[in-house]
Amino acid sequence: MKWNDSDHEVAVLGSGLSGLIAGTMLAKKKHRVLLLRESGYQTSYARGGYRFVPFSSFSERRLKLPLLHKIAQGLGISLLSSRREGGTSPRKNSDKQKVAFQVILPEARIDLFCDRPLLEMEWKREFPKEVAEISKFYEEMDSLRDLIEKEKTKESPSPFFPLRRRSWIKRFLSMDGLPKTGTGERLSFFSKEFNEFIRLQMVSWGNLHSGHFPVSLAAYLLPNDDSGEWFVGGDLASLEEKILERFVHLEGRIEEIEMVGEAHLERKNGFILFLERGQKVFRSEHLVINAPLGHLTDPSGRWEKPLSKWRKKVCPRYVLVPFFVGIREKAVPVGMRDLLVSIRDIQKPYEAGNLLFLGLSSPGDESEAPEGRRALTVESVMPLGELDEDSLAGQEKGVRDHLQYLFPFMENHIEFIDSNWTKAQISRWSYPHYLYEATSSFDWREELVPTRLAKRLYFTGKENFPFLGVEGEILSGFMVASDILKKYPEPSMNY
Repeated sequence: MKWNDSDHEVAVLGSGLSGLIAGTMLAKKKHRVLLLRESGYQTSYARGGYRFVPFSSFSERRLKLPLLHKIAQGLGISLLSSRREGGTSPRKNSDKQKVAFQVILPEARIDLFCDRPLLEMEWKREFPKEVAEISKFYEEMDSLRDLIEKEKTKESPSPFFPLRRRSWIKRFLSMDGLPKTGTGERLSFFSKEFNEFIRLQMVSWGNLHSGHFPVSLAAYLLPNDDSGEWFVGGDLASLEEKILERFVHLEGRIEEIEMVGEAHLERKNGFILFLERGQKVFRSEHLVINAPLGHLTDPSGRWEKPLSKWRKKVCPRYVLVPFFVGIREKAVPVGMRDLLVSIRDIQKPYEAGNLLFLGLSSPGDESEAPEGRRALTVESVMPLGELDEDSLAGQEKGVRDHLQYLFPFMENHIEFIDSNWTKAQISRWSYPHYLYEATSSFDWREELVPTRLAKRLYFTGKENFPFLGVEGEILSGFMVASDILKKYPEPSMNY
């Protein structure tokens, strides 16, 4: 192919974390990469000295140290410097910060300490009648975690641990030693409160709402003595900004677009991308789609069958609706953590403000909120397809009622509740904040939606591994880049 201004080896549609990782890793290997991102989509919102960042799961707010090292090593960047001038540098957990997040149930409030003795004190206080059985459950989780870790020492392990790609024979035999039972079955003899306690942790770490969570997945996700290696003072939007800077430094190209109208695959030259309204045309040998699967359409019908197959396997059940609240420090109750998930009635559905995911800015961080104030990002859930002005107003009322329950004197210390960003952004094709539902049982160590959909067509994002949260996005980005790099073998070196 003769290069011209519109020709590239790889085009990445969408600027989410996994697409940025794939594009930057390819650009690092001297490949010509085009990043197409939606011109009007914003990943954060600022107002009156406050800065808010919407999130899909708590894993986007608790960035794990091993994952940061994986990105830094793969892309050749430093991620431990200050986020912005005047901001605080990411810092390792102090003793006070060794809490994953806080779970608030109608009859219980539990801090998820990674330190087991401290966590035991929490469940002994809140679930006194079930202490013996809960201890057995966590001992089982420890044993399963050891089995998963042993996979690292096996011959030819997957470079994308904890994921694996097994042959059809191994899939049939299923000789991995991990139980096939689900958490619902394993917890059937516990109280409804403890069941919901475990379920909310699973939903909060990942992007999946499911009744089929395998017990082994619970073992991998639930906090333990080794899972408290986080850095605070950073967030996903800041991480993406850092990677984007690296992409540009590596001579990656960025185009702001509204939408790709059509994508045709030629026999020899790869894809021809026609932008909406015919403004521009681009060519690329490979196409990486980094946008929610439900936003994809194929007017030509060429890929509609495989796309439809994967849409049926994993589909968004809820859209996460963010509200941004500016409050004074005095409104925050004593003992409330910076991250918490709260449900008011475990007998009712999650929508209408019954379930909230809340992220508070760190106290004293003036890059997030003015002095003496805190930025509160509140994520509520709404069934997909019900978003309009009236339903959003009803959702806000439910959120306000729930917040009044959590912050008893908030009305005296609140500055605003803002939904302007939500109204402007939630309908855009780049919007990534959903809770997905798997329509059948799944193996959490394998792709739910494959990273390779068709010849030269790749898909990466939250739906590949929705049960792993931001870790799944990072892994899928590296997997896509690795697959594409195999098409371009590096020339042999003479020494």
